[in-house]
Amino acid sequence: MKIAWRYQNLPRVDSDDDARHSKHGSSPAEASEVPFCERFDLMLRIQPTAVDQAQVEVLDSGRLLCMASDTKYGGDMYQCLLDHIAALIDNGFSSLKPTAPGAVRNILRIEIGSLGSGFWQGSDSLSILKFLHRLRGLLRYSYAVCMLSFPVHLYEDTGVRLPVVRRIEHLCDAVVELESFEGTYAKPSDIVLRQAKSGTATMQEYHGFVHIHKLPRLNSLTASMGRLSLLHSGGGSANNLAFRLRRKKFSIETYHLPIEGGVSERRVPAKDDPKAMRPGMGCGSTPGRTDP
Repeated sequence: MKIAWRYQNLPRVDSDDDARHSKHGSSPAEASEVPFCERFDLMLRIQPTAVDQAQVEVLDSGRLLCMASDTKYGGDMYQCLLDHIAALIDNGFSSLKPTAPGAVRNILRIEIGSLGSGFWQGSDSLSILKFLHRLRGLLRYSYAVCMLSFPVHLYEDTGVRLPVVRRIEHLCDAVVELESFEGTYAKPSDIVLRQAKSGTATMQEYHGFVHIHKLPRLNSLTASMGRLSLLHSGGGSANNLAFRLRRKKFSIETYHLPIEGGVSERRVPAKDDPKAMRPGMGCGSTPGRTDP
């Protein structure tokens, strides 16, 4: 079976998977049975026994505000949170301390929501940059990982992002942006909105764009080899990514513009359409000349 000419030069993902399986001496059927967490069901709930056995530390806004009001911090929430994270890492998650015999090494997962919002108070305007720089140094020598969310829309002036956003991205190992179609000001989204008003099903299929600004590249001076990614079509252009939220999963897919006019528009005119019949022209006839 032959495919369209525009896709014939794209890399084949299935062939790469088969070669990878044959290299490790396992068939694709056997490798598919091993769970690698590539699919996550949003409807599944964590068992209560797993939550009870886990070491969970919750630092809510009220507790953080109370701790930062101490004379030691002077209202600096960033420094207060940094000291709290350092104490957690020092309690069994530091890579600088040897593991006790028979002890099980675990991973500390840190989640910070809406960092840099109006709730956060620092000693100066550079408090958030100092916090990220010190936090990055703590994580380098620990068995811990941190994921934080940042409200970019609060750092914009007439649709233009402030320079501090770029500095914050530079202090992070990986930066991924979710741009929703609802309430956005980006030009690509405006195009999709206009297409949605014209009757296409783009807004029903996707909920926003996914922008990958930075990929993790630890202990290296060179940038990540993005040109080897399958997201590049091979002609120098990169494919856009879009996300959709379903009841069971959050999927990220390659986004393509829909067909011009929508999928409901008829491409071939019907036989009874008067525009399809052109009088005075027959099979093999020449316009302006009469058939003998």
